[in-house]
Amino acid sequence: MTSLLNEIPRESLQNLLSSIRVHTPPSGHHISAEGYAPAPLLSSISRGDVIEIQGPASSGKTHLLYHFVLLCIAPSRQMSIDFGGNGMAAVVYDTDASFDVARLHQLLLIRLSLVLPHNMEMARRLAEESLQRLHVFRPTSLLQLATSLLHLPLYHKFSIPEHEIGLLAVDSVSAFYWTDRFIAEQMRNKPHIAQKQPNPSSVNPLQHVLMALGRLRLSHAPFIILTNWGLNLASRSSGPVTFYKQHLHSFPVYSENYDASAPPSSMTDDLPPTPMPLPLTHHITLSPVSIPPFAPEISLHDAVQQEVEYRRSIVQKGEVTGLVRTTGSQEITRLTLCITPENVHIRHL
Repeated sequence: MTSLLNEIPRESLQNLLSSIRVHTPPSGHHISAEGYAPAPLLSSISRGDVIEIQGPASSGKTHLLYHFVLLCIAPSRQMSIDFGGNGMAAVVYDTDASFDVARLHQLLLIRLSLVLPHNMEMARRLAEESLQRLHVFRPTSLLQLATSLLHLPLYHKFSIPEHEIGLLAVDSVSAFYWTDRFIAEQMRNKPHIAQKQPNPSSVNPLQHVLMALGRLRLSHAPFIILTNWGLNLASRSSGPVTFYKQHLHSFPVYSENYDASAPPSSMTDDLPPTPMPLPLTHHITLSPVSIPPFAPEISLHDAVQQEVEYRRSIVQKGEVTGLVRTTGSQEITRLTLCITPENVHIRHL
C-alpha cells in the first residue's frame, strides 16, 4: 500500500497556487487613453516574469519603471469604464533614492484625466486610491534589502491582505555595488575566511537578495523588475543602442536558449529548502539619444544657434531608444521611450 501511495504525484497547495498565478495573465495591460497604450512587444509580459532594465545614468530606467507601476496600481474597471490597469499592489525598493512618488502621482492623474476629461474629481479620487496600493521601501544596504524581501510575505499577509502583489521592483540592484565589492574583496583577502568560503558568491550580499527574490517569485509570482547600471561596454556593441557587460557577480544572465515558457522546477515538486535561481525572461537596454559635442573651432554665436535650432529640440523630445531581448529567442525588438512632463509612453518601432 505504501509503495502505491508513493507513486501518486504530489503537489503542495503553495506550488499549485504559484502555478495558477504564473499562467494567469494580469487583468489588464493597457491604459485606454489613445496614444498612451504600451507597445505590443510588452503585451506578452505575464506574472512571474523577471525583467532587467539596464542603461547608463539618466537613460530613463526609473521612468520606464513608473510606466510599469502605473499599469499595476491603476484601476482596472469601474462604472463600466475601462482604465486598463490591474488594481494590484506594487512594492518598490528604492535603493537609489530616485523614485519620486510625486512624479508618479502627476503621471497617474494625467492618465486618469484623459479617460475622465469631464470628471476631475473622480480622477483625483481614483489616483489617491491607486497610490494606496503602492508600497515604497528604502533599504540602505543589500543585507537590509534581502531581509526586507524575506519578510515581505508577512508584510503582505498583515498589512495588505486585500491586494495581490502584482509588481515587485528594485531600483537599482547596483546601488551598493562599490561598497559591497570592497567588503567582498577585503573578506577574500583574509586567509581564514577565504579558506572557509572559497566561492565569491558566498560572501556577496547580492546572492541573498537573488535567493529571496527567487522564493518570492515561486510563492507570489509577481512581475519582477530589476534596474541595473550600465558600466562596462560590451564588445559587440554597435549602432544607436549600446549593450553593457554584467558587472554584478552572480546576477542572472540573459540567455537565448532558456525556455521561458517552462514553469519553474519547484512547481513540479515540493518547494526546496533553498530557493531556485532567478531566471531573466526579458532584458531591456536603454540609451538616451546622443547629442554630439560642439566642434572645438565653433564660435560662440554658432554654438548658440545650434543650441536653439537642434540640440534643445532633441532634449525637449525626451526620447530614449531601447532594445528588448526575450530569453529563449534570438529576436531583438526596438522601442522608443518618450518622456515628457505630462506622460511616459512607449512607441514600438
